[in-house]
Amino acid sequence: MTSVLVTGANRGIGLGLVRQLVEEPSVAIVFAAARNVDTAKDLTAISSPKLHLVSLEIVSEESIARAHAKVSEIVGDRGLDLLINNAGIFNAYRLAGAIDKAGLMQQFEVNAVGPILLVNKFHGLLKKAAAKKGFAQIANITSALGSLETACEMSAPMPTALYAMSKAAANMLTRKLCVEFREDKIRATSFCPGWVRTDMGTDAAALSLEESTVPLAKLILALQEENNGLFYRYNGEAIPW
Repeated sequence: MTSVLVTGANRGIGLGLVRQLVEEPSVAIVFAAARNVDTAKDLTAISSPKLHLVSLEIVSEESIARAHAKVSEIVGDRGLDLLINNAGIFNAYRLAGAIDKAGLMQQFEVNAVGPILLVNKFHGLLKKAAAKKGFAQIANITSALGSLETACEMSAPMPTALYAMSKAAANMLTRKLCVEFREDKIRATSFCPGWVRTDMGTDAAALSLEESTVPLAKLILALQEENNGLFYRYNGEAIPW
């Protein structure tokens, strides 16, 4: 039975994934991590014995250490089977417009640096699970906007250049994890959830939360070795790097 940690679980894609994962028969434990879990009404409204709420500030090493301790206490020697790096932010800056350095750095910290800190801290738990099960999995929720190959072809209704750069960095994390963690039987894959009607995606987006997260959750749980180091849309379509 699978144990899963989802970051950014208080709203949007993260919340949608948690809702799907607690309903999956193969999933035994779902750790839903967010900055303020006690005030996350939609998250706390989920009634499931599988669900464990974890307070986590993704750019704080101290907060990550506390979250790691809580997860470790529950999973013990079984380790953690699946880490879903979902937490992210979007700041709309035009390259020729006014750019706030603090906002720019925050975007890179949350979207790219935070996942690095998490996989580093949780490596041991993932390795334990892989030793028992034969593999463990890291799913990085990024964006097709982070694809270098299609960067000049894609358009969006808002400025996305700096967001895309942060997601490209997260995609490179996936590529490097599939090399550095291979001997430990830990796989890493990137996923684009699509343009979804969330607080970040706005009401103009094409997909409902369920249209994205229902197939996305199943796709993540069904990953095989041949998917290691690759990039997919929520519907299983491959995305070029």
